[in-house]
Amino acid sequence: MKNLIIPAGNGVQKTQISINTEKWWFLLSLLFYPVGIVKIWRVKGWLAVKLFYTIFGFVFFLVLSGYLGIVLFASFLPALDRSVGIRADKTVYNTEGNYSATFLMSGNETNGAYELVHVELEPHGGNDWHYHKSFREEFKVIEGQVKIGRNGQETLLNKGEVTVANHEDMHFFKNATDQKAELLVKTVPASGLEKTIRVAYGLINDGLLKNDMTENPWHMALLLGYSETYLEGLPGWFQEPLINALAKIAQWRGEDRELYKYFR
Repeated sequence: MKNLIIPAGNGVQKTQISINTEKWWFLLSLLFYPVGIVKIWRVKGWLAVKLFYTIFGFVFFLVLSGYLGIVLFASFLPALDRSVGIRADKTVYNTEGNYSATFLMSGNETNGAYELVHVELEPHGGNDWHYHKSFREEFKVIEGQVKIGRNGQETLLNKGEVTVANHEDMHFFKNATDQKAELLVKTVPASGLEKTIRVAYGLINDGLLKNDMTENPWHMALLLGYSETYLEGLPGWFQEPLINALAKIAQWRGEDRELYKYFR
């Protein structure tokens, strides 16, 4: 049977090409707002669509431009420094919660192979769902009971029990009792965990970190950046470049100078 050839002048084919072209113009107009404004206001009618696009398209364009500008600018900045100086104080205290963290093995001592931290958890204390990209965490309960969440599932660990949160596993840990609990946290390879804990405890003790938010927003970016911590509820493709970029910009601005006393 001979192949069926549709003449170039076929009306259905022309209509389909026209529809596909309009779809591409619409998608491009969302990304290139100035072009979209010119395009859409040349179309007859559609006043409500034009007004909607003009207002909300402008907001979208500003957010997208700002996001891309921040990420692009940060790509030219030096890498974020996650190192800690040689410190004599192996234990740091959170005076607000009356508990501590002891750095049994630092990244300096293991040449970056791992970090090992003994963490005290106040009653029902801990953290919320989050994940890391470049290291895994191993948890071993030393005293008490600790609830571990991993990829949507929760497990209650007793003394001596161990579990692991691998790269990109969404996880959390929390003291499940009314008494203090003790937990060994090992990160492989070494990350910015020690720096994060030292800075976080220091800010809490100085009254500069309350309800999981820092008084200085740049310090929050640095805390998340040091430990490469990404939060639940935001897509990774959006928050990972943004958090890393904001942390690098904070360092470039010198916002970390106020934190030197905690980790140098």
